[in-house]
Amino acid sequence: MGRNLHRFLPVDSDPGPSVPANLELAIRHACRPAAISRGKSKQNALVKIAGAVLILASASGGIAAPLADAVFLHGSIHTEDADRRVVQALALRGNTIVALGTDEEIKRYVGEGTHVVDLDGHTVLPGLIDAHIHPAESSLDLGKCNVHDQLMSVAQLKAAIKSCLEAKPGDRERWFEVVEINSTGLALSLADLDSMLRDRPLLLMDSAGHTAWANSAALKAASITAQTKDPAGGIIERDAQAHPTGTLRDEAFYLVQRARPAASLAFETAQLERALAMMRADGITSVQDAMVNEHFMRLYKNLYDAHRLDMRVRGSFGLSPGLRDPTLSAGELIRQASAFRDKWAVDPDFLRADAVKIFADGVIEYPAQTASLLMPYLNADGHPSTNRGPTYLPQDKLNAVIAAADAAGFTVHVHAIGDRAVRSTLDAFAYSRARQHATDNRDQIAHLELVDPADFARFAQLDVIANFQFLWFERDPYIETGTIAYLGPERSQHLYPARSLLDAGARIAAGSDWSVSSFNPFEAIERAVTRASEKGAAPLLIEQAIPLAVAVDAYTINAAYALHQERTTGSLEPGKRGDFVVLDRDIFVIDPFQIHDTKVLATYLDGREVYASHAH
Repeated sequence: MGRNLHRFLPVDSDPGPSVPANLELAIRHACRPAAISRGKSKQNALVKIAGAVLILASASGGIAAPLADAVFLHGSIHTEDADRRVVQALALRGNTIVALGTDEEIKRYVGEGTHVVDLDGHTVLPGLIDAHIHPAESSLDLGKCNVHDQLMSVAQLKAAIKSCLEAKPGDRERWFEVVEINSTGLALSLADLDSMLRDRPLLLMDSAGHTAWANSAALKAASITAQTKDPAGGIIERDAQAHPTGTLRDEAFYLVQRARPAASLAFETAQLERALAMMRADGITSVQDAMVNEHFMRLYKNLYDAHRLDMRVRGSFGLSPGLRDPTLSAGELIRQASAFRDKWAVDPDFLRADAVKIFADGVIEYPAQTASLLMPYLNADGHPSTNRGPTYLPQDKLNAVIAAADAAGFTVHVHAIGDRAVRSTLDAFAYSRARQHATDNRDQIAHLELVDPADFARFAQLDVIANFQFLWFERDPYIETGTIAYLGPERSQHLYPARSLLDAGARIAAGSDWSVSSFNPFEAIERAVTRASEKGAAPLLIEQAIPLAVAVDAYTINAAYALHQERTTGSLEPGKRGDFVVLDRDIFVIDPFQIHDTKVLATYLDGREVYASHAH
C-alpha cells in the first residue's frame, strides 16, 4: 500500500462478474460442511448463501449489477473464513462486503463512482477484536503519573513519583494519582506513602488492578480507620494495632476511589474518545468492555449520540457490587442486570450490554496472593502454608447466579486466576447446564493463569470459551519472583496452559485487559507463539505455545464469536461488515519475534477509514 494507499487505478469498468455455470453448485459450495463446522453456526452458512445469491443473481441479469462504492486491489487479504482463504481484492457497498476474489474478478465491480484503493501488496486482516479490555475505566488514567509497570524498590518508586510531582504537580487542591505500579514483592508502609506526599491525598494503583495504596490524607478522605470493616471481596491491610497500613486489596480500594473528587462528564468522555482512537491505530475495531456500570455506559452513549463512537462496544455489567449484598437473591441480581441490558440496548452493531461480569478470585502474585488455589501457596522457604487464597463466592451462590444469568440469556464472563477459582467456575457452569436447555450464551472464563489438568477437557464439554491475555505468557518478575517461587515447579507447569486447552478442544479468544497491559494485539500475538519477552529470552513453557493461525483466530473470528457478533464481523465474507486492517508486513511469513513491530497502515470500520498512519 505505502504511498499508493488511496491512488485511483486506471481499471476498466465492467457490467458485473461472470456467472458460474451452475448456480446450485455455487450455493452448495457456500453450504459445504467445512463452512458450517468451524463457526458452529448455521448463520455463517446463511451469510454465505445470501452473498452467493446476490452476486450470482445480479451477474445473470436478475437484478442490477452490484457495482461497489469501494474496491481494494492488489492485497494479501486473509479472510479468516471457514477455509482461511487468502485473496487479492474485496469490494464494498456502503458498510458491507459484497465480494472477494482475484483482482480481475473484483475489478468488475468498479464503476464510474467507485473509490479504488491500491493495497500495494500489503497484508489485510479482519478488524481485530479485544475480547477483554477496560476502555471506559482505563481511559480515565490517561495523563496520570505512570511508572509503566517497571519492577522497582521502594526507594526507586519514591524517586519516580517525586519526578512526576516536579514535572506535573497538578492542582494542589486535588488528589495525586500514580498508575501502573509493579506490585511484585513491593511492601509499602504508611510512613513510606506519607513521605511521598503528605499534604494532599495520594493514591497509587498497581498494574494488575487488584492492589492500591493510599496515604494518610487519602485514608482520612475515605473515612478508613481501625474500625472500618473489610468489604466483601476485599482486604484492608492493618498493622499490629489494627490500624490501616495504606495497602488495599481488591474490593477495598473502591472505598478510596469513591472518595475522589469526580471529573466532569465532558472530560471523561474526551478521555474515552482518546483511548478508542489509540486502539484503532493498533487495528482494534471491536471491544468487550469487561466491566461496565451506568457511568461508563453513559460515556459510550455520549460518543454514540455525537456520532463519534468509532468502535463496536459490548459491555459486561459488573455483578460484584450486588454480589456483596447478602439481601439480594440471584434472581433479583439478574433482574437488575436484565434492566441494565434493556436500558443500554442502544444499537446491536455498536453499543449494547448483554454480558455480565463476575470475579471468582483476585491475583496470584506475592504479596497479594488473592487468587484461589486448590493447594496452599508455598511460603518464602518453599514449604506449604495454610493459605489457599480467599473464597470470594460460596459455591452455592456462584451456582445460583450463573444459572440465573444463563437462563436470562447473558454471556457470563468470569475472572478466574487460580486453579480453585477455575474449577469452582466450571462447576457452576456444569450446575447451570444440568438445569437448562442447551444455550448459546458464549460463556467465558478470563485470565486462566493456573488450570489443573483435570479441568482441561471441561471447557469444550461445557462449551466455555477460554479468554486468554496472551501478553502475560512470559518469564517476567510477576512469574519468576511472585508466582513460581510460591507455587513450586510441579504446579508451575500449568501456567497459562493455552496449548493444553486448545488440544483439549477449547475455543480460545483473546483480550488485553488494558490497562493491566498493552492493548497492542501484535505484541500479544507474538507472545502467544513464542512464550518469551524477546528473542533469546527463556520462554515460559514453550510447549504451551500456540500456532500463529490460532492466535490470529483468537483476535478475529473466535473473538467475534465470544462477542456474539460472528454473523457480522470476525471474518471477511460477502454480507459481513467492512471491518478490516491493513498492515505494513506479512505476519505469517516473518520471524515470529518481529511480529510486535507490526504497524497498522489503515483501519476500516463499517466500510469507513477510521485510522490512517502517516507512513502511506
